[in-house]
Amino acid sequence: MGSRSSKTSKSSRIPRLRVPKYDLNHFGVITVIFNPIKYKSRSELYHKFDEHMSRSHVTLLTVECIFELSENLDLPKQKFEITRPNDPRHLQIRAPSVLWLKENLINIAVKRLPSYIEYIAWLDADIEFEARPAGKKDVLRQDYSFAYAIRHEQRLDARRSSECYVHPGYGWAMRRTVFENMGGLLDFSILGSGDVHFAYALINRIEETIPNGIHKDYRTLAKIWGQRVAQLSGNGSFVGYVPIHIYHYWHGNRVDRGYFERWSILENFQFSPLKDLEKNDQTGLIRLTERHSSYQIDEMKRLESFEKGIIAYFRSRNEDNLKKSIPAINTLKPKISSSDIVRPSDVLPTYNQTSWTTDVNQPNNDNVEYIHLQNMHSGHNINEQNSISLNNLNDSYNHTSSSFKNYSQGYLNHELSDQYINFNEENRNDFSTLSEQISF
Repeated sequence: MGSRSSKTSKSSRIPRLRVPKYDLNHFGVITVIFNPIKYKSRSELYHKFDEHMSRSHVTLLTVECIFELSENLDLPKQKFEITRPNDPRHLQIRAPSVLWLKENLINIAVKRLPSYIEYIAWLDADIEFEARPAGKKDVLRQDYSFAYAIRHEQRLDARRSSECYVHPGYGWAMRRTVFENMGGLLDFSILGSGDVHFAYALINRIEETIPNGIHKDYRTLAKIWGQRVAQLSGNGSFVGYVPIHIYHYWHGNRVDRGYFERWSILENFQFSPLKDLEKNDQTGLIRLTERHSSYQIDEMKRLESFEKGIIAYFRSRNEDNLKKSIPAINTLKPKISSSDIVRPSDVLPTYNQTSWTTDVNQPNNDNVEYIHLQNMHSGHNINEQNSISLNNLNDSYNHTSSSFKNYSQGYLNHELSDQYINFNEENRNDFSTLSEQISF
């Protein structure tokens, strides 16, 4: 062991926590796939990821989402390609609006994990963890980890400077209880940036991730959610990282992701989560506000154009582009500020483990309703545990127990909800019986 000099300053040390051994049977991994343009690379990389998770002996829940109105939007025909309806570890979802649904799908998936799952991770399906002890030549180094940066007090710049960047995505893990207590992930970031919102919320700096021109509703709701996340994380003091390498597989040029430019779509259409989104009360799936007869023509045109703008963004990502070989992230220097990333300097890593703690009861209710977010003013919750993702944001984010029939009050048609979810309370503890499909 050796001893330290008594002159060593405690403040100069980064605390190293003792990490207990966990039962992997209580650990669940979630990955989500939504692919409106039907890029081939997405499914190819998923199959590699699935095999990697199998070799790691962890429980993987895969959520695949397709967009049922795709042909009306000049998109490729949609069908489930990587999941099967009878596979107990697959969840199939049909979404009516083409949105960036990553965080929304993760929130849905967590609620559908068996009750014995205590620890959860959500991982991108285009990565692979280093296979120790041999390993491979690293593509993404741990000194470019967001958590590494905050544990070593490195400079972070959410304004995506080319001189200051790390990537806050790829994978996160925590206790299930903490995930529920923070209300799940922020799921109204419908053009991406959810990873950077979450990362900066952990250190109580979420405001730095939202451009000035974004609608005030977006900013207000993000700040309220971010404050709760920061409180749970101790402003980052409970955030740790795993000191290994991961490999991020190529699926298109980084510049084509438009990490910075995509904000202009939300700004130009003045996207408001409260006015422009509806959330299904039982499953939590979101969509753009249904356009009906009580809507003004200008508003209908705005939302239609908004969705087309989102689709154009998905096309511009060009993820099957294989013209360039993938550069190592530690040598990549973007020419413009175009990424949700921040950069620390290089120091050897120190492992630190979060100390967070869950269980969610799934409702058994065939009466599925949509709730327009702007009209959720009641303080009465249909289901306390499953509405936690909306609780405590503000009064307009609470589930309501009032009638759902009046369009003028922002509620949706019953016809959209006759085939929703087949969930049986009796089998919620058995992963082998959890296969299901969410359909509108």
